[in-house]
Amino acid sequence: MRTVPDTFEVVVDFRGPVRFEFDERISERVAGGALDAAVIISPKTGDVRVGHGRRELVVDLDGGFRPGLVYRVTLLPVISDMFNNRLRDPFELVFSTGGEAVPTAIAGLVWDRLTGRGAPGYRVHALPFGPEASENEAGDSVAHVAVTDAGGVFALRYVPLGRYEVTAFDDRNRDAAPDPMEVQGSRRTAINGPDTLVLLIPVLQPDTTPASIILATPLDSITILIDFDDYLDPDFPLAGVAISLTDVNSEVVGAARVFHEHEYVEYAAAVTDSFAVLDSLDAVDAAAARAVEQAAAAADSAAVTEPTAAADTALIVDPGATPAVERQARRQGPIGLDGRPTPRPTAAVAERTRASERTGPSGERLPSQRIVALFTEPLIPNEAYQLRVTSVRNIFSIPLGGGEAAVVLEPPPVEDTTSAADTTAVTDTTIVPDTGTVAGTASWMSRRR
Repeated sequence: MRTVPDTFEVVVDFRGPVRFEFDERISERVAGGALDAAVIISPKTGDVRVGHGRRELVVDLDGGFRPGLVYRVTLLPVISDMFNNRLRDPFELVFSTGGEAVPTAIAGLVWDRLTGRGAPGYRVHALPFGPEASENEAGDSVAHVAVTDAGGVFALRYVPLGRYEVTAFDDRNRDAAPDPMEVQGSRRTAINGPDTLVLLIPVLQPDTTPASIILATPLDSITILIDFDDYLDPDFPLAGVAISLTDVNSEVVGAARVFHEHEYVEYAAAVTDSFAVLDSLDAVDAAAARAVEQAAAAADSAAVTEPTAAADTALIVDPGATPAVERQARRQGPIGLDGRPTPRPTAAVAERTRASERTGPSGERLPSQRIVALFTEPLIPNEAYQLRVTSVRNIFSIPLGGGEAAVVLEPPPVEDTTSAADTTAVTDTTIVPDTGTVAGTASWMSRRR
């Protein structure tokens, strides 16, 4: 119903508290946390304390509200009445303790770098950096604060001019500060005048260790899929990564090519597409050759005496006959990551590929934990090899990743020819004709009587 102070009111000597007054009684319980967490105050100049009345919330700051600032007090949609009807949207109160309310905004999306989805419930802090940390218009070096909504969207309004480092983090320990091992991400930006800046902030779980191999799987005799315990940057070149195989005789063979997961998928699709084109050209050549043979056969038959109707039927091509020009077998593309040959390019395949591709909000490729190594010399089935990988960097650019893993190519399954033929369909010759049935003699006895 009412706020104290009022929206955009200037109260130079305001010390608090801020009041939110409602038209009915409100519940003391809030959704998803403590009552103090129901209100966000930006800039953050002290810890927030929230008191509850029958029809009001009272908000105080430790140390009071500082003069010369523009405050945003956001009431999150966690408050409900006595019938459990919650606020549907956040409510934001803006007032001044003497600072000028410049219509600026830093807005954007916090998104998970691994999944591409928005990150809900993350705290966003904008801290001045550089000379502006002590020289911005309000002499303000405190954090401006927001919280992302269900889709990961945030907005910081009425931020003073200057340069800022904007950090988004998952406040797991509820201390309202980014900790070293909390999922987080940051961007730097500058506000030079009344404007709205849009930022996309990817967040990741911090890591300080290099990537290590956890599994190496042969997809076929020349292709090995390698899994790591860390995610790798999909845009970081793999030219410096060294991969080798050592056999039982200590002979070492290096990989001919190394691919990121998405690079190998594109490579396999391109090769398969070229094979499809070659097969189509071969089919055209074969059809042309068959047409020439048929024309020659037709010319030869024209010189023969006109055949009878019975003879005409003999000219029908036997479906079981082998054509003069043998059709070539279809070329098989490279093995896919699922262990099956890459499918031929069709509209349905392209649609499934697009649907399976996961990207960030601006089309960024998402990281993977796998790379693919391609060798020129085939693996020998059932022979043990030692795979060695060096110079891998994880998504945090930590070097010296890699390791070793054992590799054994299993031979293809052999068809079982030892099973006995099914004889259940053979006629049972052991059944003896039933001779127990005696011919009826009742009519003969009645005649004798």
